[in-house]
Amino acid sequence: MKFRLTICVGLLLVAAVAACDIGVKLVGPAAENCGSGPLFTAMPVALTDINSISVFGGLDAPGHTLPTAHSGIFLRTEGATVLAPANMQITKVRRTTYVTSPNRQGKTDYSVQFNVCKQISGHFGHLTTLSSSIPIASSKWKECETYSTAIETIENCEASLEKMTLTAGQPVGTSGLSIALGLMSVDIGLYDSRVSNAYIARWRHPQPTFTAVCAWDKFEPGFRDALYSKLRDQSRPIAVPGGEPRCGTMVIDVAGTAKGVWALPSETSPLQGNETGYVALANYPYRPEDELALSIGPSSLGGGRPVVRRANSGRVNRAFEQVTNDGLIYCYGPDVNSPGWYWFLQLTGPNSLSMRNVRGSAVDLCQTPTATWTMTGATTLVR
Repeated sequence: MKFRLTICVGLLLVAAVAACDIGVKLVGPAAENCGSGPLFTAMPVALTDINSISVFGGLDAPGHTLPTAHSGIFLRTEGATVLAPANMQITKVRRTTYVTSPNRQGKTDYSVQFNVCKQISGHFGHLTTLSSSIPIASSKWKECETYSTAIETIENCEASLEKMTLTAGQPVGTSGLSIALGLMSVDIGLYDSRVSNAYIARWRHPQPTFTAVCAWDKFEPGFRDALYSKLRDQSRPIAVPGGEPRCGTMVIDVAGTAKGVWALPSETSPLQGNETGYVALANYPYRPEDELALSIGPSSLGGGRPVVRRANSGRVNRAFEQVTNDGLIYCYGPDVNSPGWYWFLQLTGPNSLSMRNVRGSAVDLCQTPTATWTMTGATTLVR
């Protein structure tokens, strides 16, 4: 089975950007209370430089096994200019060096954190250069740390900035490092301190996920619609996005059902970057009303992110929120990209799930008699 390996790394620690946590005094509009209307009045990247955009809360194991607390723009132009979509205050810049990596070892990029108003902050990630309007002296880089994801070792250093503001449409920097290497994305994350996303096992999740919101819906209608016209899953480019929530969601847990975030019992610490010990069972975020996604981190369960048609009855590809602790086994598969691969699921308690991957079958296992389905050799997952 072959699934696309996501190289884009979620900026797990970028996000303690709520106004009360940034340690920088906010000035001007950034210090004022936020309203409820459109937030962004300029495009972040010229439409001609955009190949596609991703949903908020995307699922793409193993790099992004769990819902991703940011969206992204996939660029078609190397060195594309990234613009401030609103008047904003730059509060912090993060410099990321890829110490070990399959395709960007030794490269450096930047994330820029900002506040638009008092309660709403955000970041741009994977900038290849910074605008001359954001000068940073070498002595400013502090708080360096190193961590690892499923595929990379990364060093981050931060620089806090005082009273640095940009106006809507002013350059923040550039992005789009290399078409040949596939390094052509810029992340956009947005956080609203008035929001509280709910999770069953809240302790597992990093702080940014609690207040993360969709950036695309914050643009003026004309810009929002232009961006949504570019919505596409890079790993399934012929699939036409549709259904609500159009922008995606971070909230997938449904108590007492199979839907939501699951972990290997060995995952006893809060998530810090490596998501290979997790599984997320949710609606496929690009077609949430029609299809299901099994975002699978553990290689023992096949890894990757198969997508199947959603069913509201029976025991084949049944909607995850309809799978309860009823003693039954449910079958999922096959994904069009992985014929011969199937997954059996059985909820064994309110916070316990058994999952088994069967590989390379010459027959459609989900169409065989249910009496032949077995959980022998299954993996146990917990909330």
